[in-house]
Amino acid sequence: MTGNQSLDKFLEFFNSNASGVFTTITNQEINFTTKNFSSFAAAEIKDKISLPCVLVTVGFKGKKEFQMQLIFSKELVASFADLMMLGTGEAEYVPEEHNDAVQEILNQALGSLTTELDAEGIAASGTVSEVSLSDMEIHAEFLEGNKMVDLSFQLLGKESSISLLFDPTAMDSLDDLFSKTDDAQSATFTGGPKQANQEPVSVSRASFAEIQEVRPSSVKPANIDILLDINLPITVELGRKDMRIKEILELGQGSVLELNKLAGDLVDLMINGKKFAVGEVMVVDENYAVRIVNLISREERIRTLGPG
Repeated sequence: MTGNQSLDKFLEFFNSNASGVFTTITNQEINFTTKNFSSFAAAEIKDKISLPCVLVTVGFKGKKEFQMQLIFSKELVASFADLMMLGTGEAEYVPEEHNDAVQEILNQALGSLTTELDAEGIAASGTVSEVSLSDMEIHAEFLEGNKMVDLSFQLLGKESSISLLFDPTAMDSLDDLFSKTDDAQSATFTGGPKQANQEPVSVSRASFAEIQEVRPSSVKPANIDILLDINLPITVELGRKDMRIKEILELGQGSVLELNKLAGDLVDLMINGKKFAVGEVMVVDENYAVRIVNLISREERIRTLGPG
């Protein structure tokens, strides 16, 4: 923990969502935990990893706009990218390929983070705006005064870490975002007054059992780049029931159909009649939503895009 309440709350959300996305995409058990909190020091970066390093800039928009930087070693970026493509994680770093891959992984993690923040009534959506190699000579001057948080995790049996940097504007923005959320929640639970347009988002979760992860095989997926812009309908299946024709004809307004799933069970997400994920049903501001809790492997997702 950093000792800063707002930053700790943000890191709790970020670590949880990033852990889930990185675990799913790399097929490795990855759990991010906050390790160190200090002021930025270029010398410390040089001691921890070989330079140049990969510097990722994330821009957040919403009620507040701010930036966050992430510092990766080249070797770590190469491992993540290779694992994403069903490799062993021991590839040699290639900037043109691996930077794009880590940007894609981070954007998925940020998308998951945005969904959860929105469910908590926090308006802040993040996307990667830049990924570049840096020897820290030029950037160090601009990063002075930033707060630095190290996130620790295990990858391929080794202790690894990435660093997150927050400038004073980002720290102030986090304080403002999370302090307002605390005030709204306090007013809700104590029966205090609620200000117009600041009511907390109403979210309900369904309980679910542990899901077994589907492991991919070692087969490389085919090149599907030419299909990436095609729109596909996604269907959420709450459950199924077989009925005789006679029973169907007897249905009328107000009839109740009992499905084969219990209330609170996970629901299936389907493409072309094939399951590609499971999720939990949520209610966000009176709208139904489904939060993905598990995806099938990347290879199986590619197969799902094909004809039934």
